[in-house]
Amino acid sequence: MTGKWFSFCLLILMSIFTQKVYACDVCGCAVSGHQFGILPQFQKHFVGIRYNYRSFQSVHPPLFSTDTEKVSREYFHTTDIWGRYILSDRVQLFGFVPLHHITKEEDNTTLTQKGLGDITIMGMYAIINQRTSDNGRWIHHLQAGGGIKLPTGAHDYYTGENEWIPGIQKGTGTIDFMLNTNYLLRYDEIGLSAEVGWRVNGHNTMQDFRYGQRLTTGIRSFYILHAGKNSFMPSLGCVLEQSGKDDHEGTTVDLSGGSAFFGHVGLDFFSNGFTAGFSIQPSVIQNVANGNLTSGTRFNAQFAVLF
Repeated sequence: MTGKWFSFCLLILMSIFTQKVYACDVCGCAVSGHQFGILPQFQKHFVGIRYNYRSFQSVHPPLFSTDTEKVSREYFHTTDIWGRYILSDRVQLFGFVPLHHITKEEDNTTLTQKGLGDITIMGMYAIINQRTSDNGRWIHHLQAGGGIKLPTGAHDYYTGENEWIPGIQKGTGTIDFMLNTNYLLRYDEIGLSAEVGWRVNGHNTMQDFRYGQRLTTGIRSFYILHAGKNSFMPSLGCVLEQSGKDDHEGTTVDLSGGSAFFGHVGLDFFSNGFTAGFSIQPSVIQNVANGNLTSGTRFNAQFAVLF
């Protein structure tokens, strides 16, 4: 009888340690919804690149009393090739092709992911199309629309310990739907831009995983400084990101979801032929993954050719 129990326990242990582990307890964010920001000249096509840097520190609570707390760091460098095509006075088509460089550092070990992410296509409709007041001093513009994110990025990376970490995959492995609304109000050279983006995430059937729904809200004030035919536009604002909890195999992932509030300081340059700019978004208040995930300051830069 003792031999049978020993064989049974050995079989159970072997099955546990040879199966794939499908999720870490907490790690940096997966690809979030797209924010347009303050767009250049409404009736021109453009194509360009934009760069986004994000960093996270993840605290991994011990599973057992004999374990020790671990800390990892994740770094996300994303370069988007993106553009806008004007279909009509009110309808615009946007495309985003992301290229990722993702690094995770833990216990003197570095994991790196490079390559194509999930491509997104969005259509926007101008509900209020650059309406101007009688005296010409007030202008406001309201766009709304949506799109689809395609599972073009790889999402099947496993570590040397056969661990699938959702936060450092180049893609989500899901078809997601995007909704976006942005509004611009301007009085002479002073203006305000507000944007709300919502991402409805699909189900990754291969890993039986669903990322939490994402809501991103941003508001920016700006002032236009003219320099001949060109202009500079400093901006100041804030961004609020909220995420629902992830789901794995029908069970809520406890150390996921939450909210983060960022400041925004930026400077953009506009000309008839191109636009360029950068922004810094320091973290102000955040509570993500029950406080176990901390985001660092974010950096963004962009360049686009208008035609």
